[in-house]
Amino acid sequence: MTAARALLASTLAFALASALVSTAWGVAPAAAEDAPSPTYRHNTFERLPAGSVYSLEEWEKDGWSAARGVGLDEHTVIDDSVPARGGEKSLRVFYPAGKIGPRESGALARFRLAPGREYHLSFWARFSEDFSWGTTSFGGKLGFGLTGGRGCSGGQVCDGENGYSSRVVWGRDGRAALYYYHMDKKGEYGDRLPLRADGDDIHHPRGEWVHIAQRLRVNTVADGRAVPDGEIEAFYNGESAALVTGLRLVTNDDLVDGAPLSTFFGGSTEGFAPANDGYIWYDDLKVSTSRADICELGGCL
Repeated sequence: MTAARALLASTLAFALASALVSTAWGVAPAAAEDAPSPTYRHNTFERLPAGSVYSLEEWEKDGWSAARGVGLDEHTVIDDSVPARGGEKSLRVFYPAGKIGPRESGALARFRLAPGREYHLSFWARFSEDFSWGTTSFGGKLGFGLTGGRGCSGGQVCDGENGYSSRVVWGRDGRAALYYYHMDKKGEYGDRLPLRADGDDIHHPRGEWVHIAQRLRVNTVADGRAVPDGEIEAFYNGESAALVTGLRLVTNDDLVDGAPLSTFFGGSTEGFAPANDGYIWYDDLKVSTSRADICELGGCL
């Protein structure tokens, strides 16, 4: 037997023995189709020690890239002061009393995704026990969203060429809503659709973990015109809580290509500012073009 054949025989024998051992312990060899999709990303916030600032550079080390970030150095830290949703640590974001906008409240970073027709976004959030929803006005952006192209938002007119955006927000008494920008929005700002469960509006609770997810599918385009077949769906604690169909988002080829951290108080007036300092913890952030990668939505079977 040549040396090459001997090496091949040894390799095959080792592989067979490994498979037999795995079967004996009730563990089947991993199948290729069980692997996460190429677009899958997962951030557990476990890598850094507690107390570390979670800067844009640290995000990039964990595989999330953005051209720039606002408020990350000032307002985000890896934390173990409350029980994490998974593991031992989570991301804590600070919202100072009397402050609005991402420069002074929360944080903003437009993380890039490989372009896809449809994406799923998933994360866990926990509001501090004394979280203030505002003062004379009430509203703020929660966690992470999905965007495409130039990410039309902030009172812009969405003309089909400058992108679109979708986020979950809070309002008076923590009322939860889907907040989205599209070509046919009704007013100057984005449209809102309350999140509902069992016929009732959902209100974000304080002091406990809740699961937030979104699915966004971009409309198709025919002869330079937007076909009204785009969709956005929001999920709360694993259940569908809002669904918008018939959306016109683009007249060009902009696919979903961003999962921004976009969380702050406001609104554009000081009345939206919180009455006291507050925190929101985030954990187990996931994005994928495949729902099968999102365990909380019935994937990972």
